[in-house]
Amino acid sequence: MLLTSLSLHVIALLIWFLTSGLPIRSSYSNGKTESVPVVILSKESNLSAPTAPRLSANRPPPPTTRPAVPVAAAAQSPPPVPKQPVSPEAILSPSGARHLDGGVVFVLDISGSMYEPYRGHNRLTLARALLDRQVGSLPNGTPFAVTLYGETARRSGPLVEANDATRDAAVRFLAEDPDLGGGTNLPAGLDVTEQLHPNSIVVVTDGDLNISDAKLRSEARRILGHPGPNLSIIGIAPRPRTGDAELLQNLAKEQAGSYQEIGAPDTDNR
Repeated sequence: MLLTSLSLHVIALLIWFLTSGLPIRSSYSNGKTESVPVVILSKESNLSAPTAPRLSANRPPPPTTRPAVPVAAAAQSPPPVPKQPVSPEAILSPSGARHLDGGVVFVLDISGSMYEPYRGHNRLTLARALLDRQVGSLPNGTPFAVTLYGETARRSGPLVEANDATRDAAVRFLAEDPDLGGGTNLPAGLDVTEQLHPNSIVVVTDGDLNISDAKLRSEARRILGHPGPNLSIIGIAPRPRTGDAELLQNLAKEQAGSYQEIGAPDTDNR
């Protein structure tokens, strides 16, 4: 009974030490005594892993990866504006190239008769194909220009040196259909051409010139001089039995030039 009472006192004393926060002395084999602090854990203590801190209302959220643009949104973006080609006039204009004496000028008849049907196309189609080849074969550096004529005349500009850009521009100029009137006025075309002082002139026409032989030769002498520039005339399928071919031959002979005929006479549109 006495032993039980003593045990209860010891237990009560031990509980008092633990709750009072007094240090417990611990003895080691070296004979020294050291105070060991006692940590009191309350019931509310939480020993689980720390959670992530909550963000403040004024604190910006951490950066995130920018989402990719949806395919549908990308498809709705406007297509790039196609590059506009430079006009032939901008390349072959007086402000775009220096004046060069000499060289060759190609003179194309675009009057109404050149649009008449010929072998599934028309005479003008044949004439343009011929001049496209001649312009394309010009050696680099050769001074040249192009003149279009109907009732009035229009030239591409001054003589310019042949290169990839000017040859391409000249071909596009030949493909244009400016309103120069439906008549045929070769002297007007020769006059505009002679102002460039070329060494050679190449005329491409069907010969339907609405001018007499004598008048045409007289006008050519006045405009070109005698002898003037080397004159080459290419007849594009002149109508048979109309004197058109003879008119062109006589003009070439008057100017000590040459004449050749392309395409068989068109017997379907006499």
